[in-house]
Amino acid sequence: MVRVKKRWNRQSGSRTLAQMANAIGATIWKLAANAVLNLENENFETETQVQRIEIMEEIVCYLVHISDRFVYTRANQDQRSEFISALAADMARMLEDSRVDVQGAGEYRTAFIDKLNRRSTDYSGFGYSDEEGAGFALRCRLGDRVQSTMGARDNRWIPDYVVGREAPEMEAALKRSLLGLVVFDS
Repeated sequence: MVRVKKRWNRQSGSRTLAQMANAIGATIWKLAANAVLNLENENFETETQVQRIEIMEEIVCYLVHISDRFVYTRANQDQRSEFISALAADMARMLEDSRVDVQGAGEYRTAFIDKLNRRSTDYSGFGYSDEEGAGFALRCRLGDRVQSTMGARDNRWIPDYVVGREAPEMEAALKRSLLGLVVFDS
């Protein structure tokens, strides 16, 4: 299990929504990178750095959506919008940096934001609860997305692995981080 930040180092003072989003973005990035590593350690095939980034991108979209579902009942609409926009911008920046390192210069942020919006629209049709987290069908959709970006070897087992192991662990770690780092003023 990956360790994530659950509290601020200095307890005094309030944090801006952008600061909270940045901290959650770091958690999401760490969880996505760890998920790719776990897939490879389970001998699922990845062939290129670009493919690894694409897997991370799918996981990031999923975890941003889970973050949005989590804050939906805890924030007013303006707070939620500002927080998720800042989180999406941070994730787009991180993914663009990775793609530039691997693929060279390009406009990757816009493509990521477009994908994030498409995935969020798709994921919004599936169940989520504060107690249980993502519903089975939502996790299956993530498994399908990861499967479509992976190599052909043992491809049919990827959704089972993602649904049964990776998604629940990532969600639990993200929830711990969200509960400790994100506080909305009334």
